[in-house]
Amino acid sequence: MIYGINIVNFDVFDDDTAGVIVGYDGSVDDAGKAGGTDKAAKAAKQDEFRMRGLNALIGRNNTGKTSFINSMSFVKDTVTDNAADASITRGRPGFYNLLIDKEKPAVFRVFFKVKDAGSGESLYLQYELAIKAGVFKSPLISGERLSRSVMDGEGRRRLETVMEFADGKGQVMGREASINDHHMTALGIYGKIAEYKEISLIYSEIRRWFFCKFSSDEQGTHQNPNYFVDGNAPGGHKHLNSHGTNLDNVLEYLDTYDHEYYTKCITEINSRIPAMKKKKNLPDTLVESPGRLFMYLLMFRDPEPKSTIFIEAPDKDLYHDMVDVLANEFREFTIHNRYSQIVFSTHNPYIVETMSPKEIWVFTRSFARTEGDVSIRCAAEDKLVMELFNQGVGMGAIWYGGHLDEQTGYEDEN
Repeated sequence: MIYGINIVNFDVFDDDTAGVIVGYDGSVDDAGKAGGTDKAAKAAKQDEFRMRGLNALIGRNNTGKTSFINSMSFVKDTVTDNAADASITRGRPGFYNLLIDKEKPAVFRVFFKVKDAGSGESLYLQYELAIKAGVFKSPLISGERLSRSVMDGEGRRRLETVMEFADGKGQVMGREASINDHHMTALGIYGKIAEYKEISLIYSEIRRWFFCKFSSDEQGTHQNPNYFVDGNAPGGHKHLNSHGTNLDNVLEYLDTYDHEYYTKCITEINSRIPAMKKKKNLPDTLVESPGRLFMYLLMFRDPEPKSTIFIEAPDKDLYHDMVDVLANEFREFTIHNRYSQIVFSTHNPYIVETMSPKEIWVFTRSFARTEGDVSIRCAAEDKLVMELFNQGVGMGAIWYGGHLDEQTGYEDEN
């Protein structure tokens, strides 16, 4: 599970944070606001504005929500493959074109809570990745660091280095090491070795990030799949792909592997999908909605749940009663899978109605510049929003009332 993400000098982000990032002096940067020098006070905020099991990214168009998800997709592709390929796949325009300041590296920091499979205890680890543009504008891994977060005697978090590299040279668990290929990450190399427990845990966590595009029109639909793009092949598939175009393959696999589970799963899913009335009078996008909702519900029942599921506009083209079902499924998934989470963007107030302010991240942008003027804040930072929520007003109504678009400036008289 991700507790915090910091993105520096990449795409539209100059230095922006959602959640909690731990500094090497024990300080806590929560939602980009590390302000003040009282370390104990910062540590007290450790859980207040962290990312949760369920996270909604909201804001007007072009405020950075899609770029935020795409940035995490770039990190995954860099770690599991290499930075050069990651820069030009999935429609990316090349790493150099994604830098804001071409002379400085892009930096990504991710703070994790993961489960130690051996002891069953929670581990807190922070991964940092720096990528710079080389002489020929290709991406080079300039720095990496994986650290464990531990509590000191004063109740503050501090970081202990597990792995650290700079320009291909560094150390892994106290041993000197070097990497010849500067396009590849140390995490991607050493994370495949089981003996390096904490490194392999984070590698596995990132490898199991899933970028769901069931609502995307990019590469076909279940009814009209692009097999060349998605690489579909006959036979059973264990997991749905990003676009859900291998739905039939997954159903075939489930039916063959465990028919009893398959029957139970399909029966349960069908019981939760609302009946579509007067189907012939609906637009094509809404006629197809039950199939899209079916894929979401099937994904949440995967016997091997993903660590983090990123979804852009999951409510797109779904009828309002289907949005209610989807919102409930989101919540159930995070309750049943304590170390998994969902991060989704939306423009729909209905899907966030039952969420907490601590689960909503508001993206704003001044548009004074073409890049780097995005800000991210947790809705719970706004005292008026918290007051309304504590009085029983739902987050959808609060958003619809305009209280999440800009900070209100409301101050507590006490």
